[in-house]
Amino acid sequence: MLPDDRKRKKKKLAILSSIASQVKWQRVLAIAPAVALLLIVLRGFGLFQLLELSALDVCFSLRPLQAKDDRIIIVGINESDLKTIGQWPIPDRVLAQVLEKVKQQQPKAIGLDIYRDLPVGEGHEELARIFNTTPNLIGIQKIVDNDKNGEIAPPPELEKLGQASANDFPWDVDGKTRRAFLYLDDSEGNIAYSLGFRLALIYLGSEGITPRMKNETEIELGKTTFSPFSRNDGGYVGAADQGYQILLNYRGSNDSFQTVSLTDVLLDRLEPRLMENRIVLIGSTAKSIKDFLLTPYSSSLMGIPEPMTGVEVHANSTSQIVSAALEERSLLKTWKEPVEWLWILTWSFVGAAVVSIERMQNDRAKISFPQTAARVSLASVCLIASAGRAFLLSWWIPIVPPLMALGSSAIATIGYTLWENLTLSHKQLEEYSRTLELKVEKRTEQLQEKNQQIEQALQKLKAAQKQIVAQEKLASLGSLTAGIAHEIRNPLNFVNNFAAVSVDMTEELLEEIASVSENLEVETADFINETLTELKESVDDIKKNGERIEAIVQGMLMLARNERGKVGLTDLNNLLEEAVALAYHGQQAKDEEFQVRLETDYDPSIGEIYIVSQDISQALVNIINNACDALKAKQKAVGKTFKPILQVKTLNQNDSTPNANALTRKAEGDAGSASPDGAASPTVGAREKVGVEIRIRDNGEGIPEDILAKIFNPFFTTKPPGEGTGLGLAIAYDIIVGQHQGDVKIETEPGAGAEFIVFLPKNAISN
Repeated sequence: MLPDDRKRKKKKLAILSSIASQVKWQRVLAIAPAVALLLIVLRGFGLFQLLELSALDVCFSLRPLQAKDDRIIIVGINESDLKTIGQWPIPDRVLAQVLEKVKQQQPKAIGLDIYRDLPVGEGHEELARIFNTTPNLIGIQKIVDNDKNGEIAPPPELEKLGQASANDFPWDVDGKTRRAFLYLDDSEGNIAYSLGFRLALIYLGSEGITPRMKNETEIELGKTTFSPFSRNDGGYVGAADQGYQILLNYRGSNDSFQTVSLTDVLLDRLEPRLMENRIVLIGSTAKSIKDFLLTPYSSSLMGIPEPMTGVEVHANSTSQIVSAALEERSLLKTWKEPVEWLWILTWSFVGAAVVSIERMQNDRAKISFPQTAARVSLASVCLIASAGRAFLLSWWIPIVPPLMALGSSAIATIGYTLWENLTLSHKQLEEYSRTLELKVEKRTEQLQEKNQQIEQALQKLKAAQKQIVAQEKLASLGSLTAGIAHEIRNPLNFVNNFAAVSVDMTEELLEEIASVSENLEVETADFINETLTELKESVDDIKKNGERIEAIVQGMLMLARNERGKVGLTDLNNLLEEAVALAYHGQQAKDEEFQVRLETDYDPSIGEIYIVSQDISQALVNIINNACDALKAKQKAVGKTFKPILQVKTLNQNDSTPNANALTRKAEGDAGSASPDGAASPTVGAREKVGVEIRIRDNGEGIPEDILAKIFNPFFTTKPPGEGTGLGLAIAYDIIVGQHQGDVKIETEPGAGAEFIVFLPKNAISN
């Protein structure tokens, strides 16, 4: 190659590479925004809300547990306490005693997480006195009226003193508590502080910290500033944001706070200053009370979710507010929606870009699926690690939508790249086909002509072969039967004639002896009669067997005859109808009780065809007789409950294409019946001739597998000796296949019957 040629080739390759690179990044710029926009829209409809909330739960579960908050202590009413007290709700006197003992330890705030709007048992005066003399005691009321519980009033004494708070929590769509109220409006439009916020304000007030509004929505409290929850914050979509809500930043799972039992308080088992300067929450921890809430820590891949007691959720809310105000403990924060959209778009670009890092081969992008999968997996790990690190810093950022954007962009880019490669390959194939089209068409025409010639020659060869085999067989049988006729028929005629004469003479002798029996002794007359009777029966047997031999010889002569009957146009439907009637009446002549339901369906479009009508009629009668014999055999075996049915149908086949209903046996392991010489006859579907199909079906027992292969053999019969020659089906086969170049097939199902399918070409015998 000349230097100039090399330079031109390098320049061409450089231009192609530059174009491919531009196309590649144009693909990224088209796919990534489209995928991101689709996912943002789907996210806006809330399709990913449950998945994002579940991802938040996983982040809580994987985050290290924080230390217990010593500022809060819980007085829990457990199952043992209920057994000791003996009832629930606990009586007013017991509750007064507990509050008195807690009050004696001088806590900064006391939260009573027990509804007490009505007196319970004795001691209500004592409890009312405690309520009126304990300014740092806060009771609860239920404000939010839902389907499960209505509103519940606070203790009347505490309500008068303004020491009542809301016990409500906002629930998520999956029934979990991930948010808390700072305050909300009651049914009369008055602001009601939540229990956690009220206790935190009392505690912080003793430290000289009071809340103030920083602007219209934010609350500044100590070292932190609270912002109200919005309906689309984090993974939420259209969440209820009534009141002033914040996201709960749990310290950990259950047992995140020091808990003592009610009995320990009543029996003075606590240290004297255990509750001093602390926040004390009194509530139920017994499972039978069912004061539980589902939290992010309730999620479990295995087993039943474990809820958290309501008093401990209040403790988490109180601890979060106090810790944020005093120690600047981070609140759970979220991004603004535009930032979240940008985050999803970024990872959509990452997914499209990692797939686009491929090499070009033959002007097409070469994608390595293992490498692409590894890059996508690495990017997914980075995304999850980034979200996990952000959560440790108290930032809740989307995980599920960007993860889906990453995978969807990668899949879309792969699909688009493969489609481009396929399109390019298709164009190349079209280019190749233009140059080969004429040659292929010419060669195809030649092959089709050759194929048609070969097919025609093959069909002619098969037909000629079948005719030669049949003619040779008939010639051999003709010679054989000629000898049989010469050697057997003459002596057989003498036997039959003299047997008949002997029968007549025996009957005459019996009549003569009967006339003179009066002159003979009784014993002598009986002996002569008995002897003559046995002689008559023996001569009858000789006559019957002679006639059977005559029938066999006659059948052999008919099977082997070489002469052809008269060929002419015959109405096949009329011929078949006559054959059915002839065979059926013949069967009734033999057995008057034999009854069959005939079902016929003759195709009127068949018209007249060229056949030897006398021979075809004989073949059809033989096949119908065989079906009737099968029906009689089954009726004899089953009884009167069996209803014999004989179906006869004709079908005109004018299509010169192979028959769509190829005639095949339903019995396993065989595609059709065998010819008498052991070779399988060709199927009707293989012929390129027009013809007529005759179907003769019975609902007898069917034909066993071992019998089917030799059913057309001469002298083969399954009937008892003396009831059949075994030549009927063999003669029918030779007439249809050998003489008329047709086919005979058998479809059989054990126990359900058999169907003989005869095909006769319309013009084969006329030619």
